[in-house]
Amino acid sequence: MSAIAVAKKDFQDAVRSRGLIALTVIFVLFTVGGAYVGTQVAGVFGDEAGDTLDLVYALQSPASFLVPIIALLIGYGAVAGERERGSLKFLLGLPHTRWDVVFGKIVGRSAVVTVSILVGFAAGFVAIFAFTGSVSPAEYVVFTLLTVLLGFVYVCIGVGLSSMTRSTTRAAVGAFGLLGLLWLLWGFIGNLLLYLDTGSAFLFESPAPDWYLAFISLPPGPAYGSAIGAVLGESGFTAVSFYEQQGLIEGGLPVVAEPWFGFVILALWAMIPLLIGLLRFDRVDL
Repeated sequence: MSAIAVAKKDFQDAVRSRGLIALTVIFVLFTVGGAYVGTQVAGVFGDEAGDTLDLVYALQSPASFLVPIIALLIGYGAVAGERERGSLKFLLGLPHTRWDVVFGKIVGRSAVVTVSILVGFAAGFVAIFAFTGSVSPAEYVVFTLLTVLLGFVYVCIGVGLSSMTRSTTRAAVGAFGLLGLLWLLWGFIGNLLLYLDTGSAFLFESPAPDWYLAFISLPPGPAYGSAIGAVLGESGFTAVSFYEQQGLIEGGLPVVAEPWFGFVILALWAMIPLLIGLLRFDRVDL
């Protein structure tokens, strides 16, 4: 119950500061704007309005950038901010353990991200129906829930990093340095390793090595796409779909690149930074 009390206070603080309203507005604008752009693009290519899957395709990539930024902004100051302000000692003076504080922060801040996504995507659902005249509720709900899962994963990463340091500045550098690694350097590193292995940094006619397919599937964004593909039965959401379409995969996919394995990767991204942060936070002097 102590963790729930911490979570409740965190959520109430977000409501009082109007942070929840701001996040909800962002997601409303994102989904409504994405629905409009998706239908316009479908019209350019001769489709009547685009079905729900077309719109999920249009929203997936932007969501994989927007949600991590927001979730890390929400999460990175969770524990480090309390330590900087000196309020953490007061919080731990109440009947809360350090684990209660960390898990409470995860629950409370995940609730903020979840509510804003659900309300924003509900507005997007209405917009999609208005733009297309039809929509598949099941497919859209799946996409929404998996986006919530992505937000939860990044909240865990942010809170985990926040638990490792007493400075919000260091936590922010760690959080957004991680985004830089995943978004900018990961592909470069993959291409460099590919060059060292095959003599070419890009795949045009040669089959893609299994290790490369596994490597590009490991970040949370591609894992999110894999999870969507696994549930909706559409391989086009995965990081390896381009190589499948071009016939650059011989035999089956490595396990790591299988769509269902996206859930495993997301779980690991949530658990490992959080466990490291918890273990460190549990041993340091405040």
